[in-house]
Amino acid sequence: MDIGQRAAKRIIFDSDTTMGLADCDVDDGLAILFAMGYAACVAESGGSGSAVCAGNSTIEGICASYGNNTLDAVYENTHALAQAFHLDVPVCKGAPDKDHPASEAAYFIVERAHANPGELSLAVTGSTTNLKGALALDPDVLSLYREVVLMGGITQTLAFNGTIMDELNLSCDPEATAMIFEAAARGANVVVATANNCLPATFRRDEFLERIATDREGGGVVRKLCTSWFDTMKRWYGLDEFCCWDVLVPAYILMPELFESDPFDVVIDPRLLKAGFLEPGFKGVPTARIATPRIADAKRFCETAYRLWGQAIASIEEQDPLR
Repeated sequence: MDIGQRAAKRIIFDSDTTMGLADCDVDDGLAILFAMGYAACVAESGGSGSAVCAGNSTIEGICASYGNNTLDAVYENTHALAQAFHLDVPVCKGAPDKDHPASEAAYFIVERAHANPGELSLAVTGSTTNLKGALALDPDVLSLYREVVLMGGITQTLAFNGTIMDELNLSCDPEATAMIFEAAARGANVVVATANNCLPATFRRDEFLERIATDREGGGVVRKLCTSWFDTMKRWYGLDEFCCWDVLVPAYILMPELFESDPFDVVIDPRLLKAGFLEPGFKGVPTARIATPRIADAKRFCETAYRLWGQAIASIEEQDPLR
């Protein structure tokens, strides 16, 4: 796609960001970093001649959600990460649990949508309760977003190096997830990067630490924050790599050409969603049409992520030369 043809993307993240916390995933932070790299990078061409990025995206805010850790831990960590990344955006506190959906984040999601109808993308990489709070304020708010892209859900048993894993996002609040799918049935553009479809996006310790290394002592802030997660993955799963689940969300918003996508009719049933299971629709049950993108070329996807992370890191370090 020609650079000039790319529409500007303005993203609100709704994330359980725990990069840097002990034994907590780093993928939300890397998802934010991907979007920052896209915004910062100069236009250049990949091997196919297509534009790698156009530098025409902005992060409009981050809503903290529970999931990887408690809400308070996520909220505090998101503030710390925004400061470390020199990311000057609103950070809004979300719902503490599924039974208390009203929150600052819910109001922010609604207010921003009404102020910018059809202009914003909502990137949801944690639990879905903040959207339940927003839908309680305005049942049609998600239709005001250009797209609502969630990471989560499974379409078959999720196994990682022989270990069967639980779904951890859509199942946190199955009623909230059902409400999102009901909004899709009314016309909201809902996209779900399922856990199964995220599996090809894996990053090995040796290559990751080499690729994001800098000439600064310690390899830069991102390298420091991510290193311990490899130790956790080794201890838990016997692997020197991790799956970067949440990065698929901003990648799909900003670079949909990295994906293949088919429409998916999902059954709307909180009993199924309690396990995060997305059952294909069939006659006689309530369904919603969503999209479930798949990575078209895993090597190209990972190379793009490395390139944009590197661009974001360079931008961060330009703003903090002593780091």
